[in-house]
Amino acid sequence: MTAFRTAVLALLLMIAGPAFALDPGVASGRYEGDEGKLSFSHAIAMAMDVVEDSPVKKQVRVVLSDVELPAAVLTGRAFPPVWKMARDGEVKGLLLEFDPTDPNSLQVTVLARPEPGYSLANVSLSNSAGLWARLQVNATRADGELKAEASENMSFTFSAPVFTDAVTADLKGAAAAAAEPTRVLLARAEAMAKGDMATVAQLSTAAVAADLAAMPPEALKMARAQLIPELIRGLKAPSRVVVREQTAAVMIGKGTWANARKVDGAWKAD
Repeated sequence: MTAFRTAVLALLLMIAGPAFALDPGVASGRYEGDEGKLSFSHAIAMAMDVVEDSPVKKQVRVVLSDVELPAAVLTGRAFPPVWKMARDGEVKGLLLEFDPTDPNSLQVTVLARPEPGYSLANVSLSNSAGLWARLQVNATRADGELKAEASENMSFTFSAPVFTDAVTADLKGAAAAAAEPTRVLLARAEAMAKGDMATVAQLSTAAVAADLAAMPPEALKMARAQLIPELIRGLKAPSRVVVREQTAAVMIGKGTWANARKVDGAWKAD
């Protein structure tokens, strides 16, 4: 191999992250419930260091899906993009969330389009004897199999490449207020207060912009009167900003966070 080809390969490996050279994620199993019968064949995982205020400090997310998905669908604090994809009928399967050091607990979100007015279904599994027939998680791979007796509604095995959304900065004080995610969130809030919905959409991710566009005018009016002023005050003096490679969280009050996400290199309100 020439020096040029070696350099190109090294660059591709660096860009793609730890899972580039690994086998693609695979899954098998089924789910049966009020949402219907689901099957899946693809898997991808995200390892999270939860430095934001939370009793959970380590979390792994694994999505078992009927279609291949990019790792970005698992980023974010509370509601990763795969939630909206499921609500819109773009993906079906299961989202697993667990602490890799705790084999006794597992949170499962059913990725199936809900009836209008309803949210995605969630299932909590726990067993002091352990839920996993097999679970191995390292920096590049997550392999797991649910015990047959753990649930009557679901069974699955998976082997998934592991990605990360690593923390790049943890800011406080003036640095938190000056951070680009904070500035974008503040500009979006101020535009909403003025009723400038074109600017609001421009400063938001496509998913959030679509949700705002679908809100009834009276709900937007109420938000501008009751919620936005407090949001603006919080964003002018945030207590903390956690910046990751692809997402950011701005703390605007005790236990309250505003979220941002990189889209084509630019921060957007999420």
